[in-house]
Order: sequence, then C-alpha cells, then structure tokens
Amino acid sequence: MPDKEIKDITDFFSEENPEISPEEKWNSIFQSWINKIEEKKMMLNLFELKLWFEALEAFFSSSHIERLIFKLESLNLRNYGFYLDIFTQIIGKLTIQLKTLDSKKDEYLLNFEEFIIEKILENVSTKSFPYMRDFHSPESWFYSLRIFLQNLKNTSTELQKNDTISQKTFSSLKKLYHKELTSNPIIISLLNMKFIPRMDKIFQKDISDIILSIEDKKAKRQLGIFFILSFRIVKINNFIELNLNKSRDINITIPLILALGENIKNMFSFYEKSLKNSIQDKDKLKVIDEVINESKLEFKKIFEGELQYFFDKSNNKVNKRNLIKNIIIISDITIQDLIETIAKLFKPEISGINIFENYISRKEKTLDLKKKLTKLHTKINDYFSKKNNITSSEIFFDLNLFIENDLNFLLYKDWNEFLNHFNSLNKSNFSSEFDMKLKSFHSFITKLLKELIKKKITNY
Repeated sequence: MPDKEIKDITDFFSEENPEISPEEKWNSIFQSWINKIEEKKMMLNLFELKLWFEALEAFFSSSHIERLIFKLESLNLRNYGFYLDIFTQIIGKLTIQLKTLDSKKDEYLLNFEEFIIEKILENVSTKSFPYMRDFHSPESWFYSLRIFLQNLKNTSTELQKNDTISQKTFSSLKKLYHKELTSNPIIISLLNMKFIPRMDKIFQKDISDIILSIEDKKAKRQLGIFFILSFRIVKINNFIELNLNKSRDINITIPLILALGENIKNMFSFYEKSLKNSIQDKDKLKVIDEVINESKLEFKKIFEGELQYFFDKSNNKVNKRNLIKNIIIISDITIQDLIETIAKLFKPEISGINIFENYISRKEKTLDLKKKLTKLHTKINDYFSKKNNITSSEIFFDLNLFIENDLNFLLYKDWNEFLNHFNSLNKSNFSSEFDMKLKSFHSFITKLLKELIKKKITNY
C-alpha cells in the first residue's frame, strides 16, 4: 500500500467522545471502515460479500428447498452432496471477496481490524465486550476468517469424493462454519445491518427527486426505505444473471434465489407495517395496494411455480439454466412494474424508460404476447378444421415454444392455468384424449384473448 494512502491509521476514526457508550463507539468505528471501503471504490465487493453470506444462510434455513431436494426420502437415506457442493462453491466466493477487502499491513501499524480491537480495549472495560479478547489474534479478522474458510473448503472438497454425504457430516461442517462466523464482530455487524447507507444509495435521479419532494419527514423516510428495498431486488436480479452467465454450475444460483426471496418478503413486510400507514392519500394508497397484491402473485411464480421444476430429475442443465433465466425475467418485470407504478403516483410524467436501462413496459410485452396467443389460437383452429394438414406434434411444438419464450409475460393466474392445461395435454401423450384436452386448452386461450381485448391490455 503506498505511503500516501495511510500515514496514520487514526485518520480513519473520529475524535474520542468519553460519554458515548461502547456500542456507539463500535458503530462509529464500523461506519468509518465502511467509509474507507467506499473511498477505495469497493462497495460492490462489500455488497457481494454480504449477499453471499445471506444467500448461504437462506439456503441453510430453507425447509422448502429441503422438501424439493429430498421429497419423501427418510433422514437416513438422504444424500447431502447437493448441499455440500453449493457450500464449497460459496466458501470459494467468500474467500475471494474477503481477500479483496482485507486491509494490507502497514509497515509500522497493525492490520486495520487489529487496531479496532486495541482501540476499544484501551478505553472500554472488557466486560462490555467479553468475547473480544478471547478471539483477538495477531492476524486480521478478515485474514483469519479467510484462512479458516480455505481450510474448510479443502475439507469439503475431500468429502465430495465420497459417494454419499450424511446429514451428520454436513451438519458438522455447518457448525464449524457458524462457530467461526459468530466470533467475527466485523462480519456479524455487517450481517446485522439492514441498511448500509453507503452501499444502499439510490443513484436514479428521478427516484431521488421524488423522495426529496415529500414534505412530511416520516413519509419521506418510509418511501425512501421502500425504494431502497425495491432497488436492492433489482440489484440482486442483476447479480444472479451475472453469476448465471459466468458459472458453469448453475446450482450456485439457488441460494441467491432464496436470498432474493428474503429481500422480497422484507419489502412487502415493510410496506404493510410502515409505508402503508404513512400514506394519507387514499387514492394513491388504493393504487399501491393493487400493484403490491399483483406483485405478490407474480413472485409466487418463482417460489411456488418455477423453482420446483429445477429439482425435477428429468431436467437437464440447459433446461435448468433457462428456468433460472425465467425466474430473473419474472422478478425483473414485476419489480420494475412496481417501482414505475409507485413512482408515477408522485411524478406522473415519469416512465420506466426514465428509470431503467433497456426497459420494455408490461403493456408492450403484453401486446406482443397477444399477437403470439392469436397465432397459437389460429393454429389450433386450423388443426381441428383439418386445414393445412397440421399435426398434433406441430401444435405441441408451438406450445413448447410459447412456454419457453413468452409464458412468463402472462399474469400469475393465467400463467398457472396455461401450465395446468399444458401438463394435462402432455400426459395424454398423443393418445385419443389429446384432441379432447386440446379443445379445453383452446377454450382457455379464447377466454384469455377476450379478457385482453376487454381490458384493452392497459391493466393486464
């Protein structure tokens, strides 16, 4: 590290105030560290580090994923190889980010985290932080955690050579990981913080202007937090897409999808418990309620619809990769639509195009969808009228194509019903029941097209 970057490590900290509590002192020191991370333009690294930690915890605690992986298997027959594989990969990701963020040693001074410890212990009774002396070492916390994770990864890699990983073996690794993690105050502070202002900035000017235009301080704060939570979902979507494109093993995206789910829950929970109570305009509140409820249904596509197919043993890697892409599409469409709708209530002239890069509105997507549904409807008509000698396999091919490219642009109820009809058709396996199932499917598409015309698509 060049001398000009650090001449005196005390520059990181504000002047001592003997009246502040140990907790306040710790928060001050922690925030000074965050500020230094921003100065070094490494906030994206910090975001990735925090997200991988959160993704791993979401993966560990998800009973839904456990049911999807093991279904009806008894405990003694379960192979935790899938869990171990993802655990090993994420440890690798954490190690890289910890190495990037770890402060370099100065010629005269201890590592950054060591200085924090000494700074606190010099002025604060150890009774306030009894755990700190126990875990203090001459190495930095990031460094020691990174070395531990590297060793744990080596152990995990060796265990992967076994045909079967028992629940007991995996639980032991998990306990080792958690024990080390909970002894690291910097990481625990990082994970406990719901907001890190330097990291959770909203850079979109139109949205910032909307927040600043609110006169009531409480309403301004609540709306600001809601936009922070919603833009964090956009950020996670982008991160999942990036990892999907870069990773050979797509299984690692599953914990990220679960972390996405936790953030979606947090956003909806914040709306119900806080933001909703601060909006006095009943007309605005009605519109927001409607778009929130529609968004909840759309996100159900991910966790109650798409995700279960990822664990279907008949699905190959290509199908699974497409499925994750579908999840990103659903999440992107939904959160962008939600942000645009709420933004327009406070700034009517704004549109999604002002807020998002490469934005296409749901209305435009639905117009394209209507054209494709009409084409599909016509082809089924031709099949029954014996026109153009269309075969059942051609119909099935077109339905598959629609599902792959366009299904996610349907709203949840129509998406779900479309899939139910398709699955029923698929089970008929071109038997004598095929035509009967297809007629039912045709009636559904007819009804759907009528609804689109009746609504003039604007509210679809």
